[in-house]
Amino acid sequence: MNSRSALVRWLGALTLSACLVPLVAAQPPGGGWGPGGGMGRGMGWQAPAFTEFDLDGNGVLTETEFYQARAQRIAERSQQGYAMRGLSNAPEFSAIDRNGDGQVDATEFATAQAQHRQQRFQTP
Repeated sequence: MNSRSALVRWLGALTLSACLVPLVAAQPPGGGWGPGGGMGRGMGWQAPAFTEFDLDGNGVLTETEFYQARAQRIAERSQQGYAMRGLSNAPEFSAIDRNGDGQVDATEFATAQAQHRQQRFQTP
C-alpha cells in the first residue's frame, strides 16, 4: 500500500467518524440502534421488573399499586426522553389479574409481559 492510498483511507475514516459522532450523540437513552435502542419496531422497550411495581415489597400488586407504579414509570421514561408510544395498548389491571383475586403476583405479571411482548412483534 502506498502512502497516498493510506492517506485516502485515513481521511475516509476520519470523515466517517465526524459524520457518525453527531448521530450517535443525538440518540435517545439506550443508543438508538440494536436491542434496547429504540430504532425500529419493537426496539427500545424494556419490560419493567415485578419489583419495580411492587412498591410495598409484599410480593403482590394491588390495583392501586399497579397504576401508581405505572404512572411513575411513564413519568420517569418521559423525562428521560423516551417516546411515549403505545400507552393506549397498555394492559389494564383486570387483564393481568388472571385469577380475579384483586392481586397480581409475579407469575401473573410475567405472563402478561410475555403476552404484551408477543403482541408488540405481531405485524398489523
